[in-house]
Amino acid sequence: MKSQYRMLFVFLGIMLAVSLACSALGGNTPVAPATEEPQQPTDAPQQPTKEPQQQQPTPEPQQPTTNENGLVTFTDGNNLLAFDLPGDWTYEHTDHGDAIYSDVTAYTDTFTAPDESAKIESLVMFANPDVKFNNSTSQAVALDILNTYYSSTGKNNGDIRISTTKIQDDGSLLLKWRSKGGNYSGASYFEVRGEDKGTWLMFTAWWSNDVDQTMLDTIDAAIVSYRIP
Repeated sequence: MKSQYRMLFVFLGIMLAVSLACSALGGNTPVAPATEEPQQPTDAPQQPTKEPQQQQPTPEPQQPTTNENGLVTFTDGNNLLAFDLPGDWTYEHTDHGDAIYSDVTAYTDTFTAPDESAKIESLVMFANPDVKFNNSTSQAVALDILNTYYSSTGKNNGDIRISTTKIQDDGSLLLKWRSKGGNYSGASYFEVRGEDKGTWLMFTAWWSNDVDQTMLDTIDAAIVSYRIP
């Protein structure tokens, strides 16, 4: 994930307008595939309702451990989330500090498939005391992250096309999307945690459009296994 130093609310007015436009799409902008595609991952991981208290990023994230099913269980360094995936995916932790937004500290945990055809990434942000992630801010941040960091161009220039916007049973929001120029698609779930609404999480799976059903099943299983420790 590239770094881009800026304040969270500098772009918010513009992003709110984009957010409203996106929510009005309601799935009106899918990119039609040229051929029949394998079944996509399921819509929603079911999550427990308990919430950990807001914490700061840990300098030493917890390392993945192998569970009884032979899968690796990853647990976020602040115990905000956990999920399972195959042990041959490579793992990288990146502490962004305030490089994404100057009034937010952030880190990502990224897993990459052996053939690099898919990735699963957790992005966690902790807002400064004077910044709150309300619903509008949360959606604006999600759209900004997608359009900037997941765009094949690295710019908010329309490369990311959102086909589905759906509120999940646990209150998180799902965005299904496709990169117009990058030949890849993804599903991102984002939510706000904490009584002070100061913790923001985004869980994203993205994959090459030509992956087979086995890879999509692996991604689907990781999404379904998502939970709060």
